[in-house]
Amino acid sequence: MVDLALSSDQQDIVDQARAVAQHCLAPRAADHDRTASFPERNFADLHEAGLLGLLVPSQYGGSGADLTAWGLAVAELAEACGSTALIFAMHSGAARLLAADAAVNPVAERVLKEITTDGRLLSWGFSEPGTGGNILNPQLRATPDGDEVHLAGTKAFCTGAGHADYYLINAHSGDPEFRRSQTMAVVPAEQDGLTVKETWDAMGMRANSANTLVLNCRIPTGNCVGGPGGGMTRLTHALPTLILGLAAASLGIARAAQGFANQHVMRRTLAPTGKPLAAFQGVRLHVADMATTLHNAQLSLLHGAWTAENDPLEALGALNMTKYICNRAAISVADTAMQVTGGHGFLRSNALERHYRDARAGAVMGANLDALRDMIGKAALGLDPRGDDITTPTGENRS
Repeated sequence: MVDLALSSDQQDIVDQARAVAQHCLAPRAADHDRTASFPERNFADLHEAGLLGLLVPSQYGGSGADLTAWGLAVAELAEACGSTALIFAMHSGAARLLAADAAVNPVAERVLKEITTDGRLLSWGFSEPGTGGNILNPQLRATPDGDEVHLAGTKAFCTGAGHADYYLINAHSGDPEFRRSQTMAVVPAEQDGLTVKETWDAMGMRANSANTLVLNCRIPTGNCVGGPGGGMTRLTHALPTLILGLAAASLGIARAAQGFANQHVMRRTLAPTGKPLAAFQGVRLHVADMATTLHNAQLSLLHGAWTAENDPLEALGALNMTKYICNRAAISVADTAMQVTGGHGFLRSNALERHYRDARAGAVMGANLDALRDMIGKAALGLDPRGDDITTPTGENRS
């Protein structure tokens, strides 16, 4: 049975995230969006508040928070600054991957401690030019060479690239067996042979710095999480966090759009009547649409987080739905908010215009909306969500 009530510890985390979001992130968000500048001070503030280590286990100095509290914290940050929330979500997913290896890997243990003591920032390197959302079939190669591994290839849309302290790069190990195909490498930002190309100039999430990484470098085998070719077993710990983080960021952006619209319709008066826009039923119907869409998205986020923690074997299907619902909610609520606020929402001087652009990001990041729909549809038919071999069982009616 899913219990949606937050514990006092969970509520404390959400309250702390809300305080940092409102006092630190929100006042800077418009400027970071306008200049497409990386929000360095935001992460200093998150570190000072103890939030960078939310998913770092307590034995390494972190909070050891569960995914419910963490997901709601991401949503709070996104309500203030979508870019900061997304960078934070990717960082946290990488930290959770390292936590799965820290007991046997000194490099993973050291980096986790650096997060909590020094505020080190992590970033993923999954996406590649030409592979789209098929992140588990990388073209970048990891070739063992004695006590080193040679990494050669390119990563695209790497959130925080050029500002992160460490990158977690997935590469093909060369092993044809899928379970041994992934090498997860920890690459320091100052690594020889690592180059950042500043390619990020986007419509939304403009402070994201999702730049391109070019790698032609050698790292010690100890920097391979799970060992060379052993990344897949560790990756299963991190993928739920990545999916949930993208969903939570969308939820926060949707809430921000709703908040702007609600304030507008309560304050804006129609000149001939002197009444606020909220006095008109047609406006309230739009407000109701936003409220119910957000309600469903929040419930989906809570269910997805609970499932990832308590029923990992069923988590992928639940999380695919969570991301789909939350991504769609952000787009729908931002669009409705723009409709009810009219020209005021369209002005760059108002925050809704930024939320409207940021809302589109979730739909194309990670598995895009159509890919999610396809996986959800396959699962609903009892098929392998990631498989392509669909045939009619022998002996069944084909009509």
